[in-house]
Amino acid sequence: MEERRRILKMLEEGKINTGQAEELLYSIEKKVEDTKVVKAVSGKKLRIKVESEEGENVNVCIPLSLAKIATHFIPKEKHKSLESSGVDIEAIIQHIDELGDIEEDIVNVKSDGEKVRIYIE
Repeated sequence: MEERRRILKMLEEGKINTGQAEELLYSIEKKVEDTKVVKAVSGKKLRIKVESEEGENVNVCIPLSLAKIATHFIPKEKHKSLESSGVDIEAIIQHIDELGDIEEDIVNVKSDGEKVRIYIE
């Protein structure tokens, strides 16, 4: 709350314009939101397993806390490109946060001797 008051005071004193104040307030809100998501998913991991009959196996484990942080490194143009293709990264991160402690697989497919399983642990 202190940061908000300082921004509003700077706006009142004419040190920044409304656009700058808006950007600063947005960055504060974003920081608070990011902190909440990181706390919610900390310790959780996205596990991706692929097994084939030929013995080619993939076992990837990604900390979910990285997912939110990683979105900040995607250039704005790419974000817009993804969104125009129907991929909403923010919605995906929010959905992962809402999954909580699910017991079932997100994806579990077996086809032509290959098995793909994606889940949160």
